[in-house]
Amino acid sequence: MKRSKAWTALALPVLVASAVLTASPSATAASADTLVASGGMSTQAALTCKAYGRGGVTNARTPVHTGASGSSTVTSYIGAGRTVHLYYECVNSVGNVWYEITGDLDENAPGTPVNARFIYSGYL
Repeated sequence: MKRSKAWTALALPVLVASAVLTASPSATAASADTLVASGGMSTQAALTCKAYGRGGVTNARTPVHTGASGSSTVTSYIGAGRTVHLYYECVNSVGNVWYEITGDLDENAPGTPVNARFIYSGYL
C-alpha cells in the first residue's frame, strides 16, 4: 500500500501536467529556437525566461526536452539524485515552470537553431 501511495504522490503531478500540456492547442509552448535575449530575460509570446544560475537535484529519472513543453522531443534522461545546473527559469504559456540546463538561450537570434534543453520543475 505504501509503495502505491508513494508512486501516486510522485507520478500524479507529472501525469496531470502532461495531460494539461496535451489537452489544448494553447498549452504547447513555442519552440525554444526562436527565443531572443533582452536585458537578462529571454522572451517569446509563449515562453518567458530569466537567468537563474542555481543547482538542483533530480528526484526521479528526468527527461530532457528540446523545448519547455511536455510535448517537446525528449533527447535524453538524467538519473535520479543527480545535481543539475539550472541556467534559466522559464515559464511556458500555461504557467508551468521549466529549467534550461545548457545555458544556450542568450546568443540566439530568432530562427537560429539552438541546443537549449529543458527539464520540468516537478523533477527537482
